[in-house]
Amino acid sequence: MTPVRGEITVVIADDDPRIGSAVAGLLGQEPGFRVVAEVADGDAAVAAAREHRAALVLTDVRMPGGGPELVRRLVALPHRPVVAGLSAQADPATWTRVLAAGGSAYLLKGSLAGDLPVLLRRCVQGHLVVGVPGAADLVRRLLCP
Repeated sequence: MTPVRGEITVVIADDDPRIGSAVAGLLGQEPGFRVVAEVADGDAAVAAAREHRAALVLTDVRMPGGGPELVRRLVALPHRPVVAGLSAQADPATWTRVLAAGGSAYLLKGSLAGDLPVLLRRCVQGHLVVGVPGAADLVRRLLCP
């Protein structure tokens, strides 16, 4: 499939099919997004992103083959997709590793609902998006000791 100009092609990678299906359903109703694959592990995420030249990969951080290593593999692809981590974990050690590996976003499951398309568009536009309570305070402390 050839992407339509301005369309954001998305691979959703989550080992919980309910999450993947819910996110695909939400993005499928949103103009400008086209979900091109739903996969359940890191290797399949890389293969789908490569095959479809996905602009965005939304990945569960704790699925098999996921986490920072998957983010590194994805951003190393020749077309360098934007990678957004999705997790139930809000601990700083997890989200900072995902971002340090090249992720453009870290979003919490269950707290997004209608905000997800807006946040993902911001990522694709080049913004860093961290949807974790307390993240701004932690970043300020790191940058301004």
